[in-house]
Amino acid sequence: MNPDAGGYDLLANRQVPDLVPEQVERFTVEALRAKPVRSFDPQAALHRLRAGGEKTVIAVDIGGDKLIALSYNIRDGLLLQLAEVLARRGDGGSAYLDGLEEVANLARRKTLSVGISFAGPTDGTKLLAGPNLPVFTAELHDRCGGDFAGLFPAVAVANDAEAGIMARAVGAAKRYPETPNGNYVVHGSGLGGGGLTDNMIFAAEPGHIQVEPRLNPFGQHKSCGMDGATYVCIELVAASKAGVEDIWLQQKGKRLNGKEIAAKYLAGDHMALDLYENSALVTAHAIKGMARAFGLPKDFDGTVVVGHGGIFEVPGYPKRVCSILGKDLPTVPRMLFTKDFSTNACLDGAAIAAATKREPDTAQ
Repeated sequence: MNPDAGGYDLLANRQVPDLVPEQVERFTVEALRAKPVRSFDPQAALHRLRAGGEKTVIAVDIGGDKLIALSYNIRDGLLLQLAEVLARRGDGGSAYLDGLEEVANLARRKTLSVGISFAGPTDGTKLLAGPNLPVFTAELHDRCGGDFAGLFPAVAVANDAEAGIMARAVGAAKRYPETPNGNYVVHGSGLGGGGLTDNMIFAAEPGHIQVEPRLNPFGQHKSCGMDGATYVCIELVAASKAGVEDIWLQQKGKRLNGKEIAAKYLAGDHMALDLYENSALVTAHAIKGMARAFGLPKDFDGTVVVGHGGIFEVPGYPKRVCSILGKDLPTVPRMLFTKDFSTNACLDGAAIAAATKREPDTAQ
């Protein structure tokens, strides 16, 4: 398929829209549920990874539409993926917990630390909520009190955006040691994010900010659900699975996955074009809004914005996000996309969390 034809070209040639001020203003520390979750010095972490000797850990990425666990060998600061330990899919996470018990048994037998990246808010090793994983969330609370430490003898847990920030920050420490701050956008089945400033990682839930009606052109009507919220949130109009795929099903009466909708977009399908156009516009709001809430410089000086998730692999999508931000900001922010330096930044971050955990818990 020629990426320079069809939807890709049409999206690039569309007039660049303005940001909606009212939407940007919705991004506050309170609305983002932002909280400092981890002191993290990227240069120090890189040094520890290089100086810690060779070790093997297990990294787990628990997302809204899949769970994957890989073993990692860490040597000289490099994260080397060894083998797939587990891969599961299940509606609402219905098959996840049994799979994690298998991983936990392996970790005990081989005395391995485990790092977990979870698509939802966490507190230490505890899961606070999982709007896209109601079955798994309920099962973990029933069996383990919602605490991953009840499964694993040595575990480090991070929100997926937090894990992604750690992976991005370590990668950037190698490439751009002078760049201390960053936003991170998780844009797969849901839309999450976080920030790193002054060596402190802030977890946030940008996907659950209420969407302005002008940014909901297809009339998405589902409720957010986070903390019982009944409004429509930006995740439900901008994320790949929760937004683009769901709206396509509502409008067309047929379920397609992201790759299938992207193929229609590349072929010039007008609805697919409009879906990705609006998604890119909302994502630009999330990036600017998070930077505003975290107090990052208005010109994004010293800031790297990293996009993660399958939607950023759609041809033309990253460039569209950059174009929208470039129209609004004095300079276009320095942007990286995890596909350019990692196959899965959340897994890499989970591996880093496991490898740099100072005092692993003893066996239960």
